[in-house]
Order: sequence, then C-alpha cells, then structure tokens
Amino acid sequence: MFSGTPTLPFAREEHLARQARLRTALSESGFDAILVFAQESHYWLTGYDSGGFVFFQCAVVTAEQTPITLLTRRPDLLQARQTSTIEDIRLWWDAEDADPAGALREILREKGLAGKRIAVEMNTHGLTGWNLHRIQVAMAGFCTLEFDRHMIRLLRLVKSPAEIAVMRQAGRLLDDSLAAVIAATRPGVMDSSLTATYLSVVLGGGGDMPPNAPLFNSGARAVYGRGVSQPRRLEPIDQIVVEYPVALRRYNVKTEWTILLGRATEAQRRMYDTVRATLTRMTEITRPGCTLGEIFDAHAQGLDDAGYRAHRFGATGYSVGLTYAPTSMDVPPMIYAGNPTRCEPGMVLFFHVMLGDSDTGYAMGVGHTLLVTDGAPEVLTGLPDDLSVIT
Repeated sequence: MFSGTPTLPFAREEHLARQARLRTALSESGFDAILVFAQESHYWLTGYDSGGFVFFQCAVVTAEQTPITLLTRRPDLLQARQTSTIEDIRLWWDAEDADPAGALREILREKGLAGKRIAVEMNTHGLTGWNLHRIQVAMAGFCTLEFDRHMIRLLRLVKSPAEIAVMRQAGRLLDDSLAAVIAATRPGVMDSSLTATYLSVVLGGGGDMPPNAPLFNSGARAVYGRGVSQPRRLEPIDQIVVEYPVALRRYNVKTEWTILLGRATEAQRRMYDTVRATLTRMTEITRPGCTLGEIFDAHAQGLDDAGYRAHRFGATGYSVGLTYAPTSMDVPPMIYAGNPTRCEPGMVLFFHVMLGDSDTGYAMGVGHTLLVTDGAPEVLTGLPDDLSVIT
C-alpha cells in the first residue's frame, strides 16, 4: 500500500545536516541562495531520486533556514514526495509556450531574492546550454547569477561513515563481478557477453544499472580509452581491457583490468609489470596531505622511466562516489599534473594506469578504488594477484 512517509537513502538527520553545511557554505561565500540542477546534489541533500533531470528541474536552497523548493514536472511529483525531505514542490507543465525559467523567477521573487546574489550549479548534465540560456534571459535585471564553483560537489568530496559503508558494499559486489568476468572469458565468446556477465552479477546482487556504459574493448580496440559499439568475438590469441563502475544506491566504485587469451608476450608482461608497480606506488603515497598532483607525478615517473611517456594519459584517475548518468566520474577533482587538491580522510578515489601502445597494438590497464584514511588507504576494489592469462 502507498505510504506518504519518505523512503530516504540515509537517515533524515544526515540529509538535514548536509543541508545545513550547504547553507553555511552559501553564507561564507556571500550567496543568498543556490539553484540546484545536478541530480546527485538533489539526492545528497534531500534523498530525491529521479531521472527527471533530463528536463528543466531545479531546487532552490537559500542561505537562510527556509524550506527547499523544487520545481519539476508532473511525472516526478510523487517520486519527489516519496524519496526526499522536500515538502514544497512546484510543477511546470509541458506546453508550446512552457516557461519553467519564468516560473523559477517567480519562486525566487516569493523568497525575497530579487536583486540578490545567487549561485548556479553549472557543471552538471542536469543543466543544458539551452536551459542555462533560458534562466539567464528570465533573470536578467532581476538578480545576479554566478557560477557556484562546484560548491556542493566539493562538500560531497569527503564521505560520511554511512556513505563509506555503501561504497564498501559496492566494492564487494564489484569484486564478485570481476571474478565472474575473468571466469567467463574464453576464445569464441563475444566481448559483449562479458558485459552481460558483469551486469548479471551486479543487478542480481542488488546493485544499480551503471551510470555509464562499461568499457570491454578487445583486440585492436583495447588501446582505446572509451567504449565502442559493435561486439567482437574473442580469438585464441587476444586481449581485452575492462573498465567499469558498480553502483549501489547511486554510489559508484570502479575497476580496470586486462585479460589476455593464449599467451603473454614479453612486451605485454613488461607493460603489465610497469603499470602494476606504478599503481602500487601511487597507492602507497596516498596519505592525508598528499596532493593529487603528487599522485600524478608518481604515475608519470613510473611510466616515463620505463619508456612509455608517449603512450600515457594526461590524467590518472578522479574522485568517485554519487553520480547519475551519463558518468561515474565525480569530477572535479581529477588527478593531473599540478592539481593542488590535498587528500583527506573520507575521500574516495579511482586510480587507473593505462597504456595503449599504438606502435605494437598492445594495451595494458589496471585500476582500483581506494578510500583515504588517517594512515594507509583502504582499497575498496581488489585485483587478481597477477595478470589474467586464459590458455
């Protein structure tokens, strides 16, 4: 039977504490309110869980202790009531002359925000260029809109104990899926069937659909850094690089691994030894106070010293956690040269070391998700002890 009691992903007190942290950040930055467009921000702040962000959808959070107001469409009304702490829900209706940006302006007027300084979440797939244009036109002369500088995203960077517990559980589910993928790899199967194996384990274990398509690139396509269409049948001598997220309650952990069929050549073995040692070194230095730039430097040194400078990437990982489609990358921050962001206990990072050698056609990648602690990091997603070679 339908119940009007919200089914929140975390304790109500935790969501309210997050809202209080945001209000403090707004006040400290001199903002009177923020326009929340990122779906992960809705979820983190209030529990609201929906795919409605593909349309115009915005929550207004003021620096003062006033009720959060959500502007959304009718299909999301009951979901917003049932999954969140939000009580003030306004609707805009589909029509040729629909003006949700104008409706948003009137909500701001109600809240006394005319002439005020308002932050806008712009670094999100929940705010298209068209919708940003609409709010800029609607708010011209009414208030001052400014980029929020990733305010909520940075508040989410250090995870709470409850969030960490979810991510640990997701890590165990990922470990099960990777073992199943390796066991299912053999000549003659389609590389897409390995994707099906991964999804079967995750969904059968209580996980979510991933926010982005996984990478299962085999043969000559293993050197690619992104997934491609058109499945391919594995051959007796082959290679496949896998990189994918496992999401549980919208929280993502990730892995990267390489599986060879038939044999490991001397060149492939050397590539593997290099990327594995580099990943180990990156993990070893990850302590509170270490910068993400220093972690990248360990990545660059490990690959450059082995002669692979021309084949390495310009970034070697990023923050992971709560995200919606189309990505499992919770960025910023990313791990690149000179990034001054310092590691703090509670941050969860995905490290990956990838080589796509266009000269030989060989690819090699390894990666794991780790939790920054007061001491040595806790690895949340395990890898096999040695390179997987299916003979």
